[in-house]
Amino acid sequence: MDVSTCMRKTVVLAEPDCDFVCLLHKIAAPTPRLAYIVDKDRTLIGVVSARDLLKEVMPSYMNAHLARSISDGADYLKRQAEKARHRCARDIMVKNVISLHPHHQLLQADAIFAERGFNTLPVVDTHNKIVGEITRVDILVHLIGDPFTYNFDGVVDLSE
Repeated sequence: MDVSTCMRKTVVLAEPDCDFVCLLHKIAAPTPRLAYIVDKDRTLIGVVSARDLLKEVMPSYMNAHLARSISDGADYLKRQAEKARHRCARDIMVKNVISLHPHHQLLQADAIFAERGFNTLPVVDTHNKIVGEITRVDILVHLIGDPFTYNFDGVVDLSE
């Protein structure tokens, strides 16, 4: 089976000058997603994830021990976020993107997920134009079946 059998054809696109806040809105709704940074011809030039945005807010030297020593943690993060809000996609994006083609086998996609720790990969055509994305869940659903047809009562709302 190849990637085209279960890839998603609805993706989040952004231009290189898309700012931090715009990127956050794009990847936060309705579920966390990647933003694929494309040029005017939809050629893939980079990817931005929630992790990439968080790295702009959280200094690289920050660890859990240091974070515990900061007494105004929430204010500190707000100040860091304010600094990051004017950065744009071209400054934040990962440029060396690993991608798949629609004809690649699902086994190859799954191997890349396992080797690299990714959950999502872009799918591009022979001209590097974005045509979709594939996730670990997409592969599992394709192989096992649609989880929404399964009747279960394991979902609990803990907000009450």
